[in-house]
Amino acid sequence: MLRTHCNHLKALLALPLLLVLATGCKKEFDTPPVRSIPQGSVVTIAQLKAMYQGLPVHFSDTAGAVNTVYAVVTADEQNGNLYKNIYVQDHTGAIAVRLLASGGLYQGDSIRIYLPGTVLSPYNGLMQIDSVSADNNVVKQATGVSVAPRTTLINELTAANFGLGGPLQSMLVKFNDVEFAASDTGLTYANAVTQQTMNRTLENCGGNTAVVRSSGYANFAGQHLPTGKGPFTGIASWFGSAAQLYIRDINEVQLTGPRCGATPSCAPVASLSEDFSSVVGGQAIALDCWKNTYTQGSVAWRGNVTGNDRSAEARLSLGQASTMWLVTPQLIFSPSLHLSFSSAKVNWVSNGLTVWVSTNFTGDVASATWTQVNGATIAGQADADNTWVPSGSIALSGILPSGFSGNFVVAFKYQGDAANSTTFRIDNVQVN
Repeated sequence: MLRTHCNHLKALLALPLLLVLATGCKKEFDTPPVRSIPQGSVVTIAQLKAMYQGLPVHFSDTAGAVNTVYAVVTADEQNGNLYKNIYVQDHTGAIAVRLLASGGLYQGDSIRIYLPGTVLSPYNGLMQIDSVSADNNVVKQATGVSVAPRTTLINELTAANFGLGGPLQSMLVKFNDVEFAASDTGLTYANAVTQQTMNRTLENCGGNTAVVRSSGYANFAGQHLPTGKGPFTGIASWFGSAAQLYIRDINEVQLTGPRCGATPSCAPVASLSEDFSSVVGGQAIALDCWKNTYTQGSVAWRGNVTGNDRSAEARLSLGQASTMWLVTPQLIFSPSLHLSFSSAKVNWVSNGLTVWVSTNFTGDVASATWTQVNGATIAGQADADNTWVPSGSIALSGILPSGFSGNFVVAFKYQGDAANSTTFRIDNVQVN
């Protein structure tokens, strides 16, 4: 009993000493260093591309050297269609970025690329920043930044000036009214079994084509190609001597409408939104379920392309006269519907543009009954040329007959001759 009592006593005496030692040995962890990447001299993507003069450009951190480019990631590796490659874009252009290791950078990341240690050079005609380390060359500025695709046409994508420093190379682009070639519609995007990369042919109704290249590792590789026509969004890349497209998100391939040459259903719609992004400059507008015609002369509404902007244009050459009509699809009336659009003019002479509605239009403008839409603001003499003027929101319940229920159309009527030939454009037609 005495030995046991002594053992307990020793343990109690030792306890305060252990507590002191435990408190005095508290571990303090080292604070990790804050990663700092210098900025240096800044260039845009367009300026960066212009630095290539036939030989690879190796960037260094010597005094006065070009060191930094800012951009937003428009396509990443997440769907498996790209590997150790991303695409970035700023307000001047776009470029491919080849990474030393996969991962870490995602669509919507706003980044600063520190160039020392990287190389600017083309790979099979595709200009790129090579040997980029996500850890050592990239600083994220923000996430979730949205970049709108540039709407263009396949024939513009395949133009001769597209290569290397071309304005569309590596851009996020959108095509309207395109479809996969009939010979490809029974195929999948790629071979998901053997993981083999495949090329498929995308075309418009004019027969212009471009290659869509998809990796066998893409998460959509085994999906069958859609059989319809519609909008396609992707990255405009390049290989060898031709453009090729990469899908960054399979949900941006919306080819669900009737194919070229097929008759659209043209069922009445509850709302309308048309930005004329599929028109071809100088060619008569041919939109599904719209009517483009004339009751005088032989000139109809044509597509206009000014920079990145596309619109519908009423233009007459010297000596011409025309009364042209651009009529919307049939719309289902509801009391809350409003009409809005934008208009612009060039070389004002007279107010040749007016807006009308009809409740009995069946395809022939001459036999329909029309009511003019008053209250819409239309570009006029006091407005600067080529400046878009909003129409304001016009309540259609105040234009259509009281108590009306049924279908109706909206028409943009242009009237001009040799003495009165102001050019007018319209865009962003909304009925909702």
